[in-house]
Amino acid sequence: MLSPALLLLSLVQAEPVKIAVDVSQVPELKEWAEKAKVLCEEWYPRTSDFLATPGFTPPGEFKIIFEKDKKGVADTSGAVIRVAADWVKKNPGDWGMIVHEMVHVVQSYPGGCPGWVTEGVADYVRYFQYEKKAVSPKERRGKSYKESYRTAASFLAWVTEKHDKEIVKKLNAAGRAGKYKDDLFKDAAGKDLDALWKDYLSAP
Repeated sequence: MLSPALLLLSLVQAEPVKIAVDVSQVPELKEWAEKAKVLCEEWYPRTSDFLATPGFTPPGEFKIIFEKDKKGVADTSGAVIRVAADWVKKNPGDWGMIVHEMVHVVQSYPGGCPGWVTEGVADYVRYFQYEKKAVSPKERRGKSYKESYRTAASFLAWVTEKHDKEIVKKLNAAGRAGKYKDDLFKDAAGKDLDALWKDYLSAP
């Protein structure tokens, strides 16, 4: 049975998220943008539920802006996602990118959480929940979990499987509360973070 706090949270999240897309700079991407909106409408409540914490409600609306001259791929600040139009044109099948950025809206970390945790959690949702495909051995054998993104996501997936099924949720709760500490890994797995990383690298 849900606690009163989580019950209230679930009721709040039942309201459909409002997503605005802005393709004024690149109207030729309107069709892609609308599909991205539908994708986010489906995955925003799923992700909000997966990363739910008592007393917190993710933003009820956010905006996706497609920018003509933006470099790189995309970034998120608060409830605004900015996407490089050139990336979408060259990689029209990269729907996981928009899911990753959407996760950042859900996370809404106030600051103080290491970047590798923030990006690792976002890519965990992307690769291990949305895309549901294994990350290649080349990507998982990084030099450090601090390489972030897919490397961190694959590490978190391994910790989830081998040590603590709730580790991603625990990291999210700590990040959202501004209380992240490396000791979270020792509490969850009985080993400190760097020792766990060594075990991960040697895992078959």
